[in-house]
Amino acid sequence: MSRFFLLCTFTLIFLSVNIFASPKIYLIRHATVPMENPGWCSAQIAYEYKLAYNNTSVLAFDPGRVLTKIDSPETIDTVFCSPQLRAIQTAKVLFDNKANLKINKNLMELNYPVIRWPLIRLPVRVWLTTSLISWMAGNNQDDKPTYKQRKQSLENYSTELINYAETHGKTVLIAHGVVNRELIKILKKKGWEFENRDGYKNLSVNCLILE
Repeated sequence: MSRFFLLCTFTLIFLSVNIFASPKIYLIRHATVPMENPGWCSAQIAYEYKLAYNNTSVLAFDPGRVLTKIDSPETIDTVFCSPQLRAIQTAKVLFDNKANLKINKNLMELNYPVIRWPLIRLPVRVWLTTSLISWMAGNNQDDKPTYKQRKQSLENYSTELINYAETHGKTVLIAHGVVNRELIKILKKKGWEFENRDGYKNLSVNCLILE
């Protein structure tokens, strides 16, 4: 068997694997943000905690334990990324400035208002969880986009993520826990299924594949 024939055979095998491989979308949550929990506090303190969280750098982490969950991470040259500090810092640690960041406001964390209940003290996590649930239920106390509006924006934006995966084989995005959860719901409605389910903890990597 000639070398030319072998070369042609291996080339055809390589092309067929890549042509028929199912596209994948990887959804990564940002690294841990080191914030001291204020414990029981007022609504104002909970609001200030939420603001500070959005402007605090992430803890150092080992990128290797994240990249092992992604096929051929060295080939990734584009990463879809939230514009918030913790997502951008995570992307730079993972891909060492070798990937172009496609930053998009649709990947920002859902920006819900903190409930204003004066004279009441609650654990900060209760304040934030209750505020998120209230906002999702349709209670909006300011001019921030509603939950319904954000879901629709993510629905529209998911088309870009899908098109990129279908063209390039895989899409990698770095965003936030609730945003990733909402995107997974959208993708599953469009026929995508889990290849790897990793939860929504910091640095989780959920992978969905188009069956």
